[in-house]
Parts: sequence; C-alpha cells; structure tokens
Amino acid sequence: MTGVYLKRLCIAALLLLPATPAQAAPLLDELGRPAPHILEQLPPPIADFFRGTGGGVPMPENAPHFTQFYWPSLGLGCIEGGNAVASTIAVPGPTEIPLPGAKAGETTFVFTALGTPPAQGRQDMNVHWFNINTLQYGRTELEFHGINPEGPITLSGTAATGHGTVIALAEGAANQCSYLPTAALFEVK
Repeated sequence: MTGVYLKRLCIAALLLLPATPAQAAPLLDELGRPAPHILEQLPPPIADFFRGTGGGVPMPENAPHFTQFYWPSLGLGCIEGGNAVASTIAVPGPTEIPLPGAKAGETTFVFTALGTPPAQGRQDMNVHWFNINTLQYGRTELEFHGINPEGPITLSGTAATGHGTVIALAEGAANQCSYLPTAALFEVK
C-alpha cells in the first residue's frame, strides 16, 4: 500500500470518528445510512436512494449481513443530464452472494452506480482496506462479475480482510468516469 493510500485511509478513519458520541448517534441509522432528519435535508434523488423508494429488487431470503459505506459516491457528469449516485457495500463472509462470494475471514465489496450503463471494458474501481485488529491491509480491485449485466454498472471483488474491525475506502473510476471516495467501518466475524 502506498503512502498516499495509507494517508487517505487514516484521514477517512478520522472523519468517521465523531467529536462526541452525541454528535454521531442521530446522524446515522443502524445500517449506516443517513437518519430520517438528515434525509429531509438531502435532494430527492439521493434521499430516495437511501430510503429505497426509487425501485429496485427485494432482498433475497436469508440475505447476508452487509454494511453500506457512510455516504454515497458521486460521479460528476457521468450520466446524461447530471451526476451518477453510487453506493458501495461490504459483505463479510461466509456468503455465496453477492458474486464472487466470500469465505470466513473475507469480505466482498460491491459498487453500484445508479442510472449508468452496464460495465464496459476494464474498470479502475478499488477498495483500500485496513484491519485495525490484525494490521492486515490491501487493495481490492472491483470488477464485473455478472451482477446487473444490463446496467447499472455493478462491480465487485473479494478481499482476505481477516476477522476483526476493518476500515475501507472505495475510490476510482467505472466506465471511464471518476467517482468521489467513500468510506466504511465494519466488523468481520
């Protein structure tokens, strides 16, 4: 891991830590999404994205536990008429879904950019992660694994994060469009 990415992970970690516990509690719900009073302040497309009212597919039975990254990522000018809003999730194993799946001690990361065409060619979307319990770290390239073949672009990849608390930073480009970084803190059991 280069010094630049390690520095970004450290900065992301500091941004995730609240100044006081009282400040963090009302900002997020139990899944790490914006709390209802925060959703009221967001533009409708972004608020609808977090509320899940923009359509989509239902969760499968026995769906794996996942952690949504703390804020959406924006791809500025990535879709006709505006910006693409993207979400990244971390799915600790063992799990068969989402593809490519994850064994115990691994995590699958999934990036989806709403309103975009399907994956085309090589992608440059990465998740840089650091396990604060084991001091393991790495970079996981996200690639097309057959999720949403007709769009929106959905990329995924699996990392051997080990068991413990992991901080992750997703950044890069999908379909030659750059997305702003987003971060998450999650537990791999």
